[in-house]
Amino acid sequence: MELSEIILTKLKYHHAGKEEAITRKKLLDYCHWYNGALTDRQLRNIYSQLPVVACNKGIFWPIRTSEVEEFREYLKKKAIPLFERWKKVAEVHLSKTGQMELFG
Repeated sequence: MELSEIILTKLKYHHAGKEEAITRKKLLDYCHWYNGALTDRQLRNIYSQLPVVACNKGIFWPIRTSEVEEFREYLKKKAIPLFERWKKVAEVHLSKTGQMELFG
């Protein structure tokens, strides 16, 4: 069984609903117990591909529509500033043809 399937099963059956969220550290500890060495970055890459929700309390399997909607707002608050930052960089460094302006 793949580690992603194990994580998904754990979240689905033991961490359903926001009130049951597991912290990333505890989930990482669980993965270490099950699979050995795993970095925090690797764990984030795995669960980012799963249909689970993250919030300030941790990671969980959503059981309410409101939890999914809250997650959307959580991601939106992160995505918009990142896009605005990219636009500022692109305005300065990319010409109309999409080439980097090295000396401009």
